[in-house]
Amino acid sequence: MIMQPRLEDLAYQRDAVRSVVGVFQGQPRNTFDTACRDGVRGNVLHLSPRRIRDNLLAVIRENGIDPRVACVQDTPDFCVEMETGTGKTLVYLKTMCELHREFGFTKFIVLVPSIAVKEGVLAAFADFQQQLARIHGTVPACFDYDGRRLNRVIRFVEEQHPQIMVMTLQAFNTHDRILNQAKREDLFCRMPFLQAIAQTRPVVVMDEPQEGMDTPNAVARIAALRPLCKLRYSATHKVVTNLLYRLTPFACYSQGLVKKIEVLTVAEQNQEADLRVELVGAKTYPDGKPPRAKLRLWYVRKNGGFALRESPFLGVGADLQRETGNVIYRGYVLRRVFKPLREPTYRCEFDNGAMILENAKSGDVRGIFGEQLYWLIDSHFAKRERLRARGVKGLSLIFIDRVANYVRPDGIIRELFARKYQEVCRRRLRREATPEEITAAQGYYFAQTPKGEFSDSERLMRGDKRLFDLILRHKQELLRLENPVEFIFTHSALGVGWDNPNVFTIATLNQSHSEIKKRQEIGRGLRICVNQQGERVYDPPDCAPGDEINLLTIVPNETYATFAAQYQSEISEVYGDAVSAADGDAADYGAQLRHKVKGDYPSKRCARRNDAVYHSRSFRAFWRRLSRRTDYTFVIDDEAVIAQAVPVLDTLKIEPYEVEAALHRVRQLGQDGLDDVYLGSEQHRLRPVMQPVDLVKEIGDNTSLSCRSVLRIIRAMTNHRTIIANPARFVHEASARIQRIMRQELLRGLCYRPSGEAFDLARLPPDVVTFADTVATPKRGVYDRVICDSELERDFALRAEHDDEVVCFLKLPAFYQIPTPIGPYTPDFGVVFRRKRLREGNEQEFYFVVETKGTNDLGDTKTLRPDEVYKIRCAVKHFDALGIDARIHYDAPVKEYSVFKSRAKGVMRD
Repeated sequence: MIMQPRLEDLAYQRDAVRSVVGVFQGQPRNTFDTACRDGVRGNVLHLSPRRIRDNLLAVIRENGIDPRVACVQDTPDFCVEMETGTGKTLVYLKTMCELHREFGFTKFIVLVPSIAVKEGVLAAFADFQQQLARIHGTVPACFDYDGRRLNRVIRFVEEQHPQIMVMTLQAFNTHDRILNQAKREDLFCRMPFLQAIAQTRPVVVMDEPQEGMDTPNAVARIAALRPLCKLRYSATHKVVTNLLYRLTPFACYSQGLVKKIEVLTVAEQNQEADLRVELVGAKTYPDGKPPRAKLRLWYVRKNGGFALRESPFLGVGADLQRETGNVIYRGYVLRRVFKPLREPTYRCEFDNGAMILENAKSGDVRGIFGEQLYWLIDSHFAKRERLRARGVKGLSLIFIDRVANYVRPDGIIRELFARKYQEVCRRRLRREATPEEITAAQGYYFAQTPKGEFSDSERLMRGDKRLFDLILRHKQELLRLENPVEFIFTHSALGVGWDNPNVFTIATLNQSHSEIKKRQEIGRGLRICVNQQGERVYDPPDCAPGDEINLLTIVPNETYATFAAQYQSEISEVYGDAVSAADGDAADYGAQLRHKVKGDYPSKRCARRNDAVYHSRSFRAFWRRLSRRTDYTFVIDDEAVIAQAVPVLDTLKIEPYEVEAALHRVRQLGQDGLDDVYLGSEQHRLRPVMQPVDLVKEIGDNTSLSCRSVLRIIRAMTNHRTIIANPARFVHEASARIQRIMRQELLRGLCYRPSGEAFDLARLPPDVVTFADTVATPKRGVYDRVICDSELERDFALRAEHDDEVVCFLKLPAFYQIPTPIGPYTPDFGVVFRRKRLREGNEQEFYFVVETKGTNDLGDTKTLRPDEVYKIRCAVKHFDALGIDARIHYDAPVKEYSVFKSRAKGVMRD
């Protein structure tokens, strides 16, 4: 039995058709006598631009669209926005039928972005032609433009019966195309075919116009058709003009016009164990210098953690281990950045022989791809019997980022699919799947080029006629329960425009950012499903969540938070700005933006030395004490370090490289985000590809311990599983812990002594020019402005400037450095207080050095980094070494000036 899809009478589709027809209200009906000239049967418009504008405003008012959101303009260019999966192809087919019935328009051109979309349009017309004829009285003849059948174009120009020509923009987008050629023997009335078509004044329907139809060249080419009007249909318009009708994803989801969505995310955890090198892009130079590459790499953070981020543009000779501080990149030295002849993308080659391609990454993706395929197949099988009981055959769609990963005999995706299909069969169906069954279940949309390479080129795909027809033309055959194909693999050609009502599961196996947007991916499976009779199968209004027939499962390889954020940003691109404009916020936002841009350019400031303070007795006395320099010596006990390191490293926990599958059900779509419910998760350990790591050498280099001492620590450990879980992370975690132990031992054996040298006061210049933030301190500052590196410093300087007990103060210059075993240290402020006793009448000055931090407690390890604490403790020993006669009081850390003042009063009382 041949499945025959049923045409439904849906209210929202009627509204969309009515909206377009309403623009032409008052238009007299075209007849043979009024619309035929010199053998050309065309469309004739009698309405004035003002009448069309009045009709347009009436339509958008009835549909509740703000004119600013609709972007009303005096141009015959109209937008209809319908969420993917709601039948926009049927809507514009019905619209063309109604335009003929109401106004006698006979010439229509449907522009599509790809062959996949074109085949979908032609298949939809073939499926519903007879039903459309019964509803509308007559139906246009619909044909596929073919440059080898130009007699069909001549019929389009001459025919009185309504005509729909379906074509891609590529058919006439350059001068050498057949339609543009002026010197041919088969021309119509000695004019180029495009000119003859233009005389018909066709109604041009643009399907997914954002896919290449809004470029300057495309706009000019379409204008050459002299369209009576342009009707633009999409869910994601980039250019909005005269928006007549809008069916939002929020309304579709809440009203049950599309499938419900659940997201089964498959995300890597602790993946820094896996070697990652991704080529983000390349930069070329006109002077012949070799290209440079921007890579995405695992960088080591200062706190010992890892961050996956982009590098600057790196040139030949760049050492990735040195660039990132990460030992997994040992041997990755950039040898060359190049683009092979006739190749569109750049490549990077390293001294160790590794090669990576642009938008791909080095590393093993078997783990994450395998988990995605497992959960996709598991979800597919879980739904299959329930769907079959309702006469519905379910399909799964898999987007892959590289065709070679599937089509090659050793393609990892082909191998993984077979393995995971077998695993799911054993677990869920309690049987073995035969190789023939696994092969028969797969369909793909790829083609082999004459050179033996594979791509998803639509032109080449026609060579595999069986699969081409099954996927694009004969959807009814694909939806028969007896047809074995259930899993369809594609690259990107099926990512826009193509859909099938019975896609219930979608996965995207990508190694980097997918070029296909989330809404486009999801849109391939949103349509309400159909049974073996071609009838839509709806879920009852009281259907319990999870029991729906129409439930689409998305399986991305990212966290749910990442998936939801990207999906929401795509929604905001379309609806967020429009809402703001409708609320009247656009002008305010523009003003804020202009103000911000104006303020983004900092002005140059000059801090001038306050010579009255600089030459004062009080400041000179303070500087004489403060400027004394010290040297340090230390003794470290290796035995003590080893004894402390072993138990510390035995308690070190490093989580293994694993994948977490988490399921979220989307209850509602909203402009502010997705309303979802979490349904559980599961972890599975993966086996990453790891670089060999010399633990002894790497830890020794990071800690300055001898190789013998490091080896003794590792041998004495009992927790060796931590090393195996993630060797690179173990090196960094172990090094950080050993360094903390060594610093404590260093402090115990650290001794400062005055060196007899001092910082020269003459190094304080008369003027300091800066672009940084400053605060005015003309009364008590050594400079009339203090350069501030933080709000804490700004607040401290202001309060010191207005404190009557402060004689003078100074933001310590960069050259004032206290040596420490982990690098030089410069405190923030030097302050001189004068305390006068009322009874005795004598005055006394007190000298302070202050370090401002976000806490007042040196034991606050959440606020202070270990190196900050260590330097402060070293500074305490430095100032102690200056002796009692220096009378320098060091206060660190200080968050509030009031706390510092309270501590200072305690010192001055004593």
